Amino acid sequence: MRRLLVFMIVLFSVSPTQVHAKSYTIDRVQIKGWVQPDGNMLVNEVFTYTLDGEFSRLTRSFPGKHVDQIYPFEAFLVEGAESVVGEIKESALTKVDVSRKGNTYVTAIPADRKSISVLYVYTMMNAVTSYESYSDLNVTFFEGGDNHDEDIHNVDIAFVLPGDVGDDRIHGFMHDREGQVRMVYRDGITFHTPKSSAYTVTGTRVLFPSTIMTEQFKRTEPMPFEKAILQEQRLIDKNESRWANIPVAINVANGLTVLFIILIVFLFLLRQRLFSPFGSTDLVLQTDPTYLAFVDHNGRFNRKSFLSGLFSLAEKGIVKVEMADAASRFQGKEGAPEKTLVFQLVQSNEQLKKSKQELLPHEQYLMTWLFKGRIGHRKFHLHDMAGSSLRTDKQNRNDLRKQWKFHENHEVWHEDVLHLMEDAGALSTKVPKLMKLAIFLLLTIVTMFGYYADGASGWGIAFPAIVGVLGIAFYRTNSGKRWPAITFFVGMFFAGAQIVASDVTDAVLYAIICGAILFFITPRAIPSSITALYTKMSITKFRSQVKRGIPDYHHLDETDRWMTRAYLLNRSKKRLPKLRRGLSESSPLAALFALQVDPIYFTYSTWGSPISPNKAFHKGGSSYDSGGGYGGGGGGDGGGGAGAE
Repeated sequence: MRRLLVFMIVLFSVSPTQVHAKSYTIDRVQIKGWVQPDGNMLVNEVFTYTLDGEFSRLTRSFPGKHVDQIYPFEAFLVEGAESVVGEIKESALTKVDVSRKGNTYVTAIPADRKSISVLYVYTMMNAVTSYESYSDLNVTFFEGGDNHDEDIHNVDIAFVLPGDVGDDRIHGFMHDREGQVRMVYRDGITFHTPKSSAYTVTGTRVLFPSTIMTEQFKRTEPMPFEKAILQEQRLIDKNESRWANIPVAINVANGLTVLFIILIVFLFLLRQRLFSPFGSTDLVLQTDPTYLAFVDHNGRFNRKSFLSGLFSLAEKGIVKVEMADAASRFQGKEGAPEKTLVFQLVQSNEQLKKSKQELLPHEQYLMTWLFKGRIGHRKFHLHDMAGSSLRTDKQNRNDLRKQWKFHENHEVWHEDVLHLMEDAGALSTKVPKLMKLAIFLLLTIVTMFGYYADGASGWGIAFPAIVGVLGIAFYRTNSGKRWPAITFFVGMFFAGAQIVASDVTDAVLYAIICGAILFFITPRAIPSSITALYTKMSITKFRSQVKRGIPDYHHLDETDRWMTRAYLLNRSKKRLPKLRRGLSESSPLAALFALQVDPIYFTYSTWGSPISPNKAFHKGGSSYDSGGGYGGGGGGDGGGGAGAE
C-alpha cells in the first residue's frame, strides 16, 4: 500500500492541472479583416480579458506559417465596455508599447486592471493566394501549441472582400470544434465559435472568385474551383465525424472506470480481514496450517511461510516444537529475545519410510532444507536462518551467503506449495495475470480511442499504442518486478493528459488512475474455489476470536492447534496477540505468547532484506540493508494563441 501511495503521488504530481496564484480568462475576441485587391489584409482584433491578480503584459502569438506575414503590429488599450471591432473611435484608444519575442508579440498593460480590452492592428501580407478562377484566403488564428493553453471564449471572425461577387459564390469553412459559418454576404463572410478550446486549432478558409483581386498576380490553379470546395468540405466532415465520437469516448472511459472501481471493491472485500458474514472457527482448527497461510495471504510470499510448513509437520507428529534459548551470538543484544522457536525432527528417515504417512514433495524439500545433523538429533533453530547481528560495513561473507541461500530455498519451497495449491484448485495465479494484462490492454485501447475521437493524427493515436506494447512486453519479460507497470502507468498518464478535449482527458485519466490502483492491489493469487473462499472468511472470524482469548471448552491438543494458528495468522509483524486466558503451562507455545514480541521479527530486522553476497561485496559491503524489516514478497514558440502574464 505504501508503494501504491508513492505511485499515486507521482501521478498527481505530473498532472497537467496546476494551481496558480493568479489567473485570467479571455471572455470575447472580435477579429475583422479587410482583404485588399493586392492580396494583403488589414486586420483588427479586440481581445477582452478578465484578470484575477496582477498582470503587466498581454501576449498575442501567431502560427509559424503566418508570423513572417505580420507587419506592422500595433496595440492599443480600448476604453469602454462594449467595443465593436471596426467601429472604435480614435478617442477611445491609447497606444501601448509592443515587443516581439519569436512568434509572440508582448503588449505592456497597467498592472491594476481587473478587466481590459486591447486592440491589435496589423497587416497580413499576401494573406490571399489567387488562381486564375478562384482565390484562397486560408488563415489560422489559434493553434494547438503552448501559446494556446487557455480557452478563448466567444470568438467572432469577419472578412470583408474588396468587391461584390455574390453570396452564392463565397464558400467559407471553419476549422474549430464548435465553430460555424454565421452569415455570408455578397462581399464578405462571418464565422463564430463559442469557445476556441485550449490546445486546439481555430482557423478559417474562404474560397471566392478571383475576379475582384485586380492587383494580385494569379497563378495556375492546382485544381478546379468545385473540386477545391469539395475537398475542403470532406476535410470538415471527416473532423466532425471524429469529434462526434467524443461522447462515446467519454462514456467508454467512464464505463471502464466503473468496472475498475467494482473490481477494486471486490478485491478489497476479498482481501479484507476485518469482518466476515460467514465462516467457521472450527474449520480453521481442522485445516492444515500451510493451506491456511497461503489462502490468507493470497499466495503472496511471506516471512512466515516456511513456519506454516513446519507447524504442519508438527501436527503430523513428524516434528516437535519447543522453546529454546536464543543463539549465543544474539544474547545480550538490544532487542534480542531470550527465547525462540526450535523444531526437532523426531523421526528418522527409516521410521518415516516404515510409517504410513506419505510426505508431499514440498514437505520432503522442507525437511531436507532445514534439518541438518545426526540422525535423531536433527534440529532447526530459528536463529539458524540469520548470521551475525553486528551492523557493520564489513560483514562476514559466510553470513551473507547463508542468509541468501536461506532466502533462495524459501522462495523455491514457496513456489512449490503455490503450484500445489493451484493444481488442487484452491488458488489461481492465472486469473490475476489475465486481469493485469487486461488492464494494460483496456487502458491502451481507451486512450487510443480518446485520441481518435479528439481528431489526433496517426502519430498521436500510435503514441499510447507504443506505450502499451512496450509496457506489456517489459511486464511479461520482467515478471514479479514493479518498474514495468509503473513505467506503463506513468507513460499512459502522460499520453492521456495530451488529449485536447478536456472531458475526454478527465475521463481517460480517471480510468488510468483507477486501473493503476486495481493493478497494484491485485494479489498474485486469488481463491478459486468455494472451499478456499469459505476458509478465508473463517480466518477472519478466527482473528476476531483471538482478541477474546482461547475458548474455555478447548482440550489441550485443540489449545495447541489454536495457538499455532493464532501465531501464524497474526497480522502484526512484530507484536503477538495478548492471550488473557486459556494458556497451558505445558504447551511450548504458551511461552512463545508470553514473549509478546514475535521471535522471527528480531531475526529479520537483524538480517535485513536478502541480497546476493557477490553484489554486496562488489559494492564494498555497505549496500547491505542490515536495518529495517523484510516485507516478503503563452510566451514561447508554441503556435498561435493569446494570453496574459
